[in-house]
Parts: sequence; structure tokens; C-alpha cells
Amino acid sequence: MSGEAIIIGLTAPQADGLACVRCGADYLRVRVPHVPVGRSVTGSQVFACLGCCPDDVRRAAGGVLR
Repeated sequence: MSGEAIIIGLTAPQADGLACVRCGADYLRVRVPHVPVGRSVTGSQVFACLGCCPDDVRRAAGGVLR
């Protein structure tokens, strides 16, 4: 793993990258732009919605949409 942030205290879907780490939006049910914000303790990449992310999260992700 690189120098990405390890985010703890996530639900199973959040830790698997299937839900927003901030608002919990289920990416399998809701189509919303989201950006990578780090990794879970399992090593999975995790994401946050653009609509609920602070600007610093967007900058940290380099503006990449998934």
C-alpha cells in the first residue's frame, strides 16, 4: 500500500468500497459521483460522494470521479 489514509470504524459496505464513508450512500443502488479517499483496514479502496465531501477530500483525490 502507498501513503493512503487508513480509515477505520466503517460498516462492511463502506470498508469494501461499496458505500460512502461519510453519508453511507449505497453505490449499488444510488448513482452518485464519488472519489477515492483512502483504504479500509482490509486494504480495499474506499470512497466518499462528491456531494457530501469537503473540498479538501476532492483535492486530495485529484478530482478523479468514479
